Formats: sequence, structure tokens, C-alpha cells
Amino acid sequence: MYPKYRVEKLNGKPVGPCFVLEFKDRHARAALRAYAASCEAEFPQLAADLRAQIAVAAAEAADE
Repeated sequence: MYPKYRVEKLNGKPVGPCFVLEFKDRHARAALRAYAASCEAEFPQLAADLRAQIAVAAAEAADE
């Protein structure tokens, strides 16, 4: 992998290694579905928000 993005916290604190996913990427959507399922019990609103955004991105991709 190679550096493609610079990720910063809004509060200025450092961020450790991370991986950026774009909703328009079908492989990213698959990963985000798995993440939503994994975090649902602890963070139900996050899981719902992810699924809603995934649905929007999938619909937009279908229109292309």
C-alpha cells in the first residue's frame, strides 16, 4: 500500500495508521457492511448510519 490520503483528527491529536474507504467502491461497501454488523450491538446508531449511507452509494452506483 502507498500513502494516498492524509487523515487528521479535528482536535489536532495524531492519528495512527488507518485505511480510507470510499462508499462509491463496491468492495468498500462490502467491508462497511461487515463493520456495521460487527459494531451493531455496541454502536447501533453507527451501524444504522453506515447502512443508510451504503444504500445511498449503492443506488448511485446503480444509476451510473
